[in-house]
Amino acid sequence: MTQGKSALAMVAMLFAAAHFPARAQAAPDMVLSGHCQYPDRVLRFQSQTALLPCDTLTIRRDGQGATLDFSRRSWGTAIRLTGDMPGDRMSIGSLSLRDGAPVAATGTCEIFYANGNVSVVSCLAKAGSRSYATNFVPSHF
Repeated sequence: MTQGKSALAMVAMLFAAAHFPARAQAAPDMVLSGHCQYPDRVLRFQSQTALLPCDTLTIRRDGQGATLDFSRRSWGTAIRLTGDMPGDRMSIGSLSLRDGAPVAATGTCEIFYANGNVSVVSCLAKAGSRSYATNFVPSHF
């Protein structure tokens, strides 16, 4: 009987392992230095869209979700965008400005690469009647 119980326990453990995979460890935050820069063709729309300044971008991933925190070293977060990001494109669900409370938002962010390195992270978000844009270019040394 003991052998039968241990075989049953082993089968139960294998079944559980197959249906409840071990939780993956969260990837470490990616912190990039650089600056937000906007091409002239985008600057024409600054009366309709807030073009936010930044010199640091922190990307935090949690499963399929992510938070992109665009900040300035001298005064902290300019805008924090949160949403679903299964790959390199995020569907924005909320934003917060400076240290404000998160508000519902829509929009997208996308991470672009060149030579295996992040080359640009661009976001366009809308909360209420206001639009916000970031176009972060990392410094590569």
